[in-house]
Amino acid sequence: MHLHAEHSLFFERRQPLWVAPLGLALTVGVLILNAGARSPAVSLIASGAGAVLLLACARGRRRIRPALAWTLALVALALLAGVALNSSTDVIVQTGLRIVCGAIWILWLGTQVDWASLRQLLLRLRIPESIVASLDHALMHGVLAQREWVQRRDAGRLRLGSPRLPIAAWGPLLGEGALHAFTRLERAEENGLLRSASWEDVRAHDGVHLDAIDVERGGHLVLRQLELRLARAEWLLVLGPSGAGKSSLLRLLAGLDGPAQGTMTRLGRHVSPDTTLRARLHGRVALLGQNPEHHFIASTVAEDIAWGLLRRGVEPGEARRRSREVATALRIDHLLQRPCHQLSFGEQRRVALAGLLVLEPELLLLDEPTAGLDPVAALELRTLVAEAVRRTNATCVWATHCLHSLPSQATRVILLRNRRVLFDGSTAEGLSKPWLIRAGLAVWKENRAYVDQDITTLPEPRTGSTHQESTARSAEPLR
Repeated sequence: MHLHAEHSLFFERRQPLWVAPLGLALTVGVLILNAGARSPAVSLIASGAGAVLLLACARGRRRIRPALAWTLALVALALLAGVALNSSTDVIVQTGLRIVCGAIWILWLGTQVDWASLRQLLLRLRIPESIVASLDHALMHGVLAQREWVQRRDAGRLRLGSPRLPIAAWGPLLGEGALHAFTRLERAEENGLLRSASWEDVRAHDGVHLDAIDVERGGHLVLRQLELRLARAEWLLVLGPSGAGKSSLLRLLAGLDGPAQGTMTRLGRHVSPDTTLRARLHGRVALLGQNPEHHFIASTVAEDIAWGLLRRGVEPGEARRRSREVATALRIDHLLQRPCHQLSFGEQRRVALAGLLVLEPELLLLDEPTAGLDPVAALELRTLVAEAVRRTNATCVWATHCLHSLPSQATRVILLRNRRVLFDGSTAEGLSKPWLIRAGLAVWKENRAYVDQDITTLPEPRTGSTHQESTARSAEPLR
């Protein structure tokens, strides 16, 4: 793993397998000896030996200042406690030396054992993999939460123009950070359910059918009267302004949300308002959300890409081979040993996509896949997605409000506005200026009359038409 300035649980290079158990055994032995020593000299000698080892290690020297601060604080507390309890001077000195010795050796152990080594050691000790995976997941999201709190703290400093935040500011800062962390964990759990869903159903199917679908969330209607036919191996653009219902449509297609009214047939499975979450999920469906951090379940790239395969019963060797193949195809094979929290946003996006493509989905749902990427990175991602879809012959639904980074493979577009389908037809017609204005995605600057008049004077939407009918009419002039 790679060393991060803030998180030294992740080393630049993997340690030899013998380092972790040896370091752990030596530290535990010294701590036991320190705890049971009757003479302060034992703790003093052990502290000196640990200090020499700590100073000899480059990573150890980097920790001297924070280690010294924490050690002095603990010793001070021990001295205060000893005085309060009227303890003798010998007892106070011995307690202080034990604390110093324990702190030094634990810090040294941290320079020798990273999470990757400790994880392998736990697995070799036959600790259940589910427990180790839970620890791995908690560790990574703890690091992400800490980073977010640091970012919020720095933002507060900039807004106040002061390096010190008032006490009153820390409550909202920590509270919002915790709320965001819980939201990320909730999204990660949802994506974990999708990636681990069963894919044994291989019956022939004719794509996706939505009939008079309403979707509710939190007591509010987020999609109304959806009618959609999606064929196998089809590319579909879903365009609309923020809040139009694009993400809600993708969550419905993925099975994370169910219909409040109407029915859906997806890849041969029938979904109704009474269908449970487990029954709605389908192993051949993959959803790439807007925030790639919501997809990470394991702490390193290689482990995260292989996670879904392992949960579906694929042998570890086969899972590693397939993960490396997908990583190579997406040009991220050099990142396989990197911790997920160290990746750039574009790298995070590719890693999250790799964790989906390795499962070979038949229905690939992409929510704002190029958001936050520079033009070159966006072009590369479009190319990589197109190659993957061509290789697997999957159906692809690309949802976005950005008109500057659309895949050229899409021949059909749906325009959403106010939680309803405004247009369903060919991209040639749907991306024309009048329809984009009606969808709230463009402003007609060439003709001031369009700007000043109400958009209801533009052509009436053909929401009830089929894709084939709309394609046939695409050459007709707009009135």
